[in-house]
Amino acid sequence: MTALYPSLRRAVRALPPPIRPLVSRFSTNKGSDLGGKFQEGGEEQREKIDFQDGAQAYKDISTAALMRALGVFSVCGLQIVVRNSHRILQTALKLFGPTVVQVIMRRTLFAHFCGGEDLESIRPTIARLRESNIGGILDFAAEADIEGEGEGVTLHHVTGEVSKPIEEISQGEVVPQPTTVQGNALARQYSYHTERQCDANKKIFETAIRAVHGVSPGGFAAIKVTALGNPLLLERWSTALREIHRLFDIMDVDSDEGVHFEEFMSSWKKLFVPLEESEVRKIFSDFDKNNTGKIDPVEWMSTLDPPKMRQLASSCLEKGPFATAVLDDEEEKLLLAMQTRLKSLVKLADDLDVRLMVDAEHTYLQPAIDNLVLGVQRRYNRRIDRVYGTIQCYLKDAQYRNRIMMQTAEQEGWVYAVKLVRGAYMHQEKERAMKLNYPDPIHNSLQDTHECYHSVMSDVVARESVKNGSQKANLVVASHNQRSVEHAIDLIHRAGLRPSESGVAFGQLLGMADHLTYSLGHHGYLVYKYVPYGPILETLPYLVRRAQENSDLMGSVGYEMRMLRAEIRRRLFPWFT
Repeated sequence: MTALYPSLRRAVRALPPPIRPLVSRFSTNKGSDLGGKFQEGGEEQREKIDFQDGAQAYKDISTAALMRALGVFSVCGLQIVVRNSHRILQTALKLFGPTVVQVIMRRTLFAHFCGGEDLESIRPTIARLRESNIGGILDFAAEADIEGEGEGVTLHHVTGEVSKPIEEISQGEVVPQPTTVQGNALARQYSYHTERQCDANKKIFETAIRAVHGVSPGGFAAIKVTALGNPLLLERWSTALREIHRLFDIMDVDSDEGVHFEEFMSSWKKLFVPLEESEVRKIFSDFDKNNTGKIDPVEWMSTLDPPKMRQLASSCLEKGPFATAVLDDEEEKLLLAMQTRLKSLVKLADDLDVRLMVDAEHTYLQPAIDNLVLGVQRRYNRRIDRVYGTIQCYLKDAQYRNRIMMQTAEQEGWVYAVKLVRGAYMHQEKERAMKLNYPDPIHNSLQDTHECYHSVMSDVVARESVKNGSQKANLVVASHNQRSVEHAIDLIHRAGLRPSESGVAFGQLLGMADHLTYSLGHHGYLVYKYVPYGPILETLPYLVRRAQENSDLMGSVGYEMRMLRAEIRRRLFPWFT
């Protein structure tokens, strides 16, 4: 093992005494069943969690795996290696060939961050997790390969033994601007080649859904909307949705979050072609679904699908931003194809009793993604938490958007379900805002992001349907931040909820924050590992991102490394502890 990591012996010699525990004040119970699909633990008891007790947190992990983790994190701390990771991999492939590279990766980065190469090889990983009361979120991780280096890296999707570069696409295929990443991107992106490529991506997600059904009952499959359609189309539609929201704000003259008929009629006369009052009242009634005498933001956004948006835009007196942004006939057809792919995946998940998480993406794509997620949640979340959307809490509007979505679910009578993340596109979002001269959508400070994350958590757990017991919280706290995990635990107990029945789940990436994941599992909380899988060479972009992410987060990873050193020292040199 130490031969794989030349510096590991020095690291072990430098192991400090075991970290003194910082005991959490939160009590827990044993046994998480997640609908009867997890192991049963002991009887209910209030017990403190000590996330810094390495002996307990790592008791289900072998010493070899701990040493591998320490070695991987040590390499991630070498900036010169991480910055040039793509070049190093490409050079290794040329010098030694794919077989040697696969052997090395299989025993190091791949073994640490991925569950396996296919359905059969991930079964032992899932089984080991379940023994520790941890579920799985499966994701087929063959993804965008990296073309070029440095700034403006071009990506394309990998679907087979080799990927298809942009320049090799045959004539007649529709190819918009390829997706680009400035610097080190920490989130997957797909470029769009053809509608056939999107159909192929759908099959990849179908594989992941069937894998969850086969090896991780009660688990999740993760999907990304940009794999199912043209990102430029999503951007166009997102612009249209923003403009229709802005139109609502214009009509809401008194800014009371509602448009009364008098406001609607007055705005119509200024903005749209003249109609009789009775005709305008009929249009108003189409929006006022609850017959309250006013249109609220939920009714407004829910009523305007693309055809109705185009119909409304055709009545504009002037061709302003809204009329310009609406989709044309061809774009509507492409959007329908994207919706059909997503609905097909959700139907398959529903048939196989698998839950789906739809990842969040860039702000200029997110309104369209939210709209797509809303469409399938309305249909498939009538009884259970089938589809989870995602809120990125580094965005200034995160809490507002979450409240609007919760309000929509409450009004329409379906089950709200959401995953909370901090966000993965910060540098790109800031650069784009500066380049296009619009307000930075990212919070001004990390502390603001932390506060937003905790506030949104509180909103979800405190919503009325959770208070009255008609719904569970259906919240996935996707975080490696111990403070956020402890905040969620506090919310569970202050709400008087049983951890195993609260619907509040925790999620961490495979190979990261194991001290959090395993401690939560041991104490009966609902907790999951995000388990990527796929052929080794095709998962290289994912593995590069994990190395980059750990490099960027070396503060928190450094803490985890200290815990790993302490536990390795305790096991190897017990007489020193």
